[in-house]
Amino acid sequence: MSRVKATPLQNAAAFLKDHVRTISGLLLIVMLVSMGSFAKQWFSDPYRFPLEVVEVKGDFRYLDKQRLQDAVASKVEGGFFTVDVNAIRAAAEQLPWVYKAAVKRVWPATLRIFIEEQQVIARWGEQGYLNRNGEPFFPEKTSLSLNLPALAGPTGHELKVLENYQRVTKELAPLGLQVTSMELDSRRAWHLQVGNGVLLELGRADTRQRLQRFVHAYPTVFAGRIEDLRRVDLRYSNGFSVYWQQMASNSEKGKQG
Repeated sequence: MSRVKATPLQNAAAFLKDHVRTISGLLLIVMLVSMGSFAKQWFSDPYRFPLEVVEVKGDFRYLDKQRLQDAVASKVEGGFFTVDVNAIRAAAEQLPWVYKAAVKRVWPATLRIFIEEQQVIARWGEQGYLNRNGEPFFPEKTSLSLNLPALAGPTGHELKVLENYQRVTKELAPLGLQVTSMELDSRRAWHLQVGNGVLLELGRADTRQRLQRFVHAYPTVFAGRIEDLRRVDLRYSNGFSVYWQQMASNSEKGKQG
């Protein structure tokens, strides 16, 4: 019995018949990749989908809107689909008065920038401020008149100082005393000023108990005489030293215990 040898053409036909689905799948993939590449180039053409409007939204009290526009202007490049929204957001958040920024595309040709301004609640050191989260920021010099408490302390202790200030403020409020400044020095000792510049020295340890000692003594020792008071040193185990304005002139001091 003799066999007839298949021709190359017959072999090719048989191969195609057996692999028609695989070949069709590969052709479909190639076609989709080509279409995707074409679509990407088509949509990325800034002249095809240009940005026509850039909106800036937010409640501004201290932020200079022109400075914001100048900061993000160089980042607004490309068209609707290619503009780098992350670069714009980062540029906006570089401004000290910007707490947070969000950038959104709005079809068909608008870029919308949302700005959340820093909510300043205290001064920090000589040139900085603290926001509501106890985070420091250092804007350019401003002529704004901000009636804020002055807080100070070592780097990294901003939130601790703010929280202590808030606690002390609540404890002294019933006495009608307002905390105008508070400092945590390099030795971790606390100093605060109240009223018309009266200095309270709390030291490093047992600061809550020492402040309570002042609060309890206030009605009988200091009430009605706060204008004559200069400094109260509470760094004693069972008492405190009182420095009156009149005594300060001749270096005298009174001690209460």
